[in-house]
Amino acid sequence: MISRRFVLVCAALSLAACNAPSRSMSVAELNTYRIADIGVTLAPGVSGRNTAFETAFAASRGAVVPVRDGTPESTAVAPRTASTDYFAIISSPEAEVFYRQRTIEILRGEMDKQVGRALLGQRPARLDVVITSLTLPNEAMRILVSQHHVMKATITMRDATSGQALMVYPDMTMLIDGGGGLVGTFLVPALAGGPVERLGAQMAGNYRNWLLQN
Repeated sequence: MISRRFVLVCAALSLAACNAPSRSMSVAELNTYRIADIGVTLAPGVSGRNTAFETAFAASRGAVVPVRDGTPESTAVAPRTASTDYFAIISSPEAEVFYRQRTIEILRGEMDKQVGRALLGQRPARLDVVITSLTLPNEAMRILVSQHHVMKATITMRDATSGQALMVYPDMTMLIDGGGGLVGTFLVPALAGGPVERLGAQMAGNYRNWLLQN
């Protein structure tokens, strides 16, 4: 029997392949450039908020994650009356700033790691990455019904000197399994990292493969 995860991986690869536009420059032309800078911006309403970010921000403010008796790491299903301060802190404007900054930091880091040294030339280029959509179902949703994390981005490679757009990859779509049920919901992030990290790694890998395709 074909596993659900195998089907999901194949679907994600097919989605990336179908979504990929034709590249407008050859590898030889691209290799006259080097990636000198990478900028990541988030569209309005995109924050990357997830349980790991909430926990980190709350901890920085001295708040303790409320846990319901008998449910390990049950932040998403803990009664809101358990810690009013905690929920107020993670929903504050300061928390939203933290979620956005952390998301930008992670995505830029993944792009720098996988794409930053992909080109070998001397002319400086800049990558402008705009995250247009980011859907991260919380644990409560994924415990009840398996949900997927989805991110969309438009990536523009520019001549860093003139600002001219050299190539545009519009609406790149990344999809990862959020894990289903109580075990999968907490096991997947523990083994593979948080959703923003995994989506960022997929985005960087997809873009590098597209950039260097023959």
